[in-house]
Amino acid sequence: LREAYKQNIEKYGEFLADEFFTKYGNECFRATVKSNNPQQMKKLFNMLNEVYNDGTNQVQSVIVVTILGSLYDDETLLANCVDYMDEMMLFVIEANKILRRSSSTRAKLEHPPLYKPKKRKKMGGFMANQLNGGN
Repeated sequence: LREAYKQNIEKYGEFLADEFFTKYGNECFRATVKSNNPQQMKKLFNMLNEVYNDGTNQVQSVIVVTILGSLYDDETLLANCVDYMDEMMLFVIEANKILRRSSSTRAKLEHPPLYKPKKRKKMGGFMANQLNGGN
């Protein structure tokens, strides 16, 4: 997936995890979960648990909703993961319930809105400062 990762950064100027995992990463993730190889599962979930525990809210959301939430359509695959999840287990189960019930939520996950970078607030120059009372 290294090439897909590089293309994601080139396309957006930064790594967009939601887009990357929806298009590429989840397929590999599902294959690992489907194989249910204890060694691979332990390695995968040790990494996910560590990143989840140390990550920001955005990182946690990507893991719970974008990656593990992709299992909403297969309870067997989700059950394969339960023994390997730590603190995120309840959130993952709840996210999968919501995704299973709500087609509009799934549509947003499968086809996220276009990325729009934040606009920078323009700082006033010398003339703007003078016109605004010199503040």
